[in-house]
Amino acid sequence: MKRFFFIIGFLSTILFFLTGCQQSSLIADKQAQIDKISEKWVPDHREGICSITATNGSGETIILKGETTVPEAKNEILNALKGQNVTIIDSISILPDTTLIKKSWGLATLSVINLRMEPDHAAEMASQALLGTPMKVLKDGDSWILVQTPDNYIAWTEKSGVELMNETEISNWKKSERLIFLENTGYIYSSPDESGLVGDIVAGSILVKKGESKGHVLAELPDGREGYVRGKDILDFNVWKTTVPCTEESVCRTASRFLGLPYLWGASSTKAVDCSGFAKAVYFMNGFILSRDASLQAEHGLSIDISNGYDKLKKGDLLFFGSEHITHVAMYIGDSEYIHSSGRVKINSLDSARTNYSGYRKSSFKVARRIIGTANDPGIVPVRNHLWY
Repeated sequence: MKRFFFIIGFLSTILFFLTGCQQSSLIADKQAQIDKISEKWVPDHREGICSITATNGSGETIILKGETTVPEAKNEILNALKGQNVTIIDSISILPDTTLIKKSWGLATLSVINLRMEPDHAAEMASQALLGTPMKVLKDGDSWILVQTPDNYIAWTEKSGVELMNETEISNWKKSERLIFLENTGYIYSSPDESGLVGDIVAGSILVKKGESKGHVLAELPDGREGYVRGKDILDFNVWKTTVPCTEESVCRTASRFLGLPYLWGASSTKAVDCSGFAKAVYFMNGFILSRDASLQAEHGLSIDISNGYDKLKKGDLLFFGSEHITHVAMYIGDSEYIHSSGRVKINSLDSARTNYSGYRKSSFKVARRIIGTANDPGIVPVRNHLWY
């Protein structure tokens, strides 16, 4: 009898083990499908979120948990797993989760706000957003929010630097009479005689016009503060975005205004820039939104053949450098020279006979991309066509 019970117990153990192995294999198979679809929709986690995992439920049930910024990714995953002899429990959140976040839009309220990799002042600075930049609010914490900027970049910023808005409020902002600040830097004054300050302002900042007085324009910041800016330093935003030229000469003129600015990792304003922040800021002031990082920018635009020299390069082309991976970007300005942020914004040459030649940069020059004239590229978006503006 003891032997009988021993055999029954042994067989039960084997059956439990085999069932567990089958379930683990099933989960692994489903997870592989999920990961493949996630990679398709979000190839780079700097520009999107698709973090979804499959776990065991009871019986033939699989629970899908996680979050994504791409509803199409969730739909494809659910459709792919249907009809595979399992019951799927959907616990996937679409960001922003509007059941938790009532104000899923925001506008930067300071001349420049810092965006970080984690919700912590000690975390790496990933990027910046200028005054009046619209952004999606993906997660809302106590004092930090996870945002996505118009270039699709995702990072954390302090809630105190963002005016949160609902759909109606952001729609009203887009319909308002907006202004764009064109000078490198300036101030928002308390009165038209410039006797007091409300704050500072940088090129590319967007304000709402409220009135005019003595050569100044009364403008409203996203958080409701008001102040005066010099009329000669601004332009109607809608006029600017539909008429601003983006030519070889215009981007070179804009780039020259950055000369001497200090390099700062993650920076992208006329106060300081890193290499890709410089390229991004120059092109924004010429009406185009580029991807944030050099390695992302290198994936967009028309590829220029540099295998037999540099005669095919044109002013405004972006030059990408690195060893195994792209780590640096510069902008070609003609006659073998390029401008970039490295220590400071400066000009170097590809010509070894020039005093400003950099052998290090030439030896690591990998790719050139043309931005001007490129159409229908998701990494090169005209401001006038961007739905957030």
